[in-house]
Amino acid sequence: MSSDRAAFEAAFDQVSAVLQSRVGHMLFTVSRNLPGGREVERIYSSLPSNYPVGGRNAVDQTQWTRRMDRGECFIANEPGEFGEHFHNLNTIVSEGFGAVINIPVSHAGRKLGSLNLLDRAGAYRGDVLPACREAGAMAVAGFTAYETHLEQALSTVRST
Repeated sequence: MSSDRAAFEAAFDQVSAVLQSRVGHMLFTVSRNLPGGREVERIYSSLPSNYPVGGRNAVDQTQWTRRMDRGECFIANEPGEFGEHFHNLNTIVSEGFGAVINIPVSHAGRKLGSLNLLDRAGAYRGDVLPACREAGAMAVAGFTAYETHLEQALSTVRST
């Protein structure tokens, strides 16, 4: 594993650990915004067998995406609160997930992506926003390391 890949994975491992200890989650993924703003790509997953790195989703303009664009966390504790925003709701529920948090991550006015947590229904009823905001700020280092990883991969391809 290259050192730049290890760096972004370690950064996201740390964010996951902070969120696990302060908020809790059964699944933690990180999605990055792709150029053009119409798709996101999963770049980190705590359950890669079910939610593999590289998975992509279209970004539809909904109340959920507008909220994320404003930099606001999305928190829902029951499938009925988030189902309309997730095309794979049946899969999510069948795997025992019923609550979701999406944390937008941006830096210097640039939207980088989001941190995504899933847990059992009702898991996020407490005051989780401070921990979510802290994790979002921490995640900038992971996104920066990921971009370094991509640049390194591209330069390797160009030089061969």
